[in-house]
Amino acid sequence: MTVKESEKVVKEMKAFTKKVTASKAKAREFLVSVGTHTPKGNLTKAYR
Repeated sequence: MTVKESEKVVKEMKAFTKKVTASKAKAREFLVSVGTHTPKGNLTKAYR
């Protein structure tokens, strides 16, 4: 990976993080989608 490519990836990751953490609801939606949390905000069994 070139420096230019890695800078692009970092920029995309920062944009994604900003989008996902824009609100509590968006953050919870993301955590549920990756399977670490339940819709109520608790950890799933695999992560307790």
